[in-house]
Amino acid sequence: MKKQDITSVLAIHVIVLLFFGFVLLTPTHFTFLNWNIFLALLPLDFAIIVNISKRRSIQIIFSLLWLLFYPNTMYMITDFIHLQYVGIGLTVRMQYFNYAVLAAGVFMGVVLGMLSIELMLKHYFNRRYEILQLVLIFGLSLIASVGIYLGRFLRLNSWDVFTQTHRVARLVVSSTSMHMLAFVILFAGVQFAILVISHFGISLIHNVVDKNEETE
Repeated sequence: MKKQDITSVLAIHVIVLLFFGFVLLTPTHFTFLNWNIFLALLPLDFAIIVNISKRRSIQIIFSLLWLLFYPNTMYMITDFIHLQYVGIGLTVRMQYFNYAVLAAGVFMGVVLGMLSIELMLKHYFNRRYEILQLVLIFGLSLIASVGIYLGRFLRLNSWDVFTQTHRVARLVVSSTSMHMLAFVILFAGVQFAILVISHFGISLIHNVVDKNEETE
């Protein structure tokens, strides 16, 4: 890794650690955010390992781990459900505080997911085959939405795939319903919109930077 890349990775982890400390040391209702953000950070770390590793076997293992844990990033969108515990009026200072903490945690988790996807796409496609990348982003949005549903409503975790494989399969089959279908479609659409904007936004930035470097 380049020195600049190491600095970027460290900066991200320092901010996450500072957020952990802030949540632990302040009277917030949302201490669970630390665990959720930790799970959302793992896909980014897995994607980094995929990009820096020279061994194909390591790349495959951590790519699979990335896919397994990625839904934890977009799962955090559903953490807004916890606003019901502080009210929605924004009339007192503690409401401002808790809104800010929850929003920071949710957006942090989602951005970590967006960054991890870009790293994975960069590794496997290197800004080529845009149509195929869009198809994969859409498929990933559907898969992640199923994972979010299983986590939010069935309270399953990513590692349950390894520790309770048969139970997970049974619950997935038994939970199939119109309720699940509607949730998956809606949240897949939300994710797809977010990821397409971030993907092409990052590509635009790269293109502008490359163009400026060529003209200098």
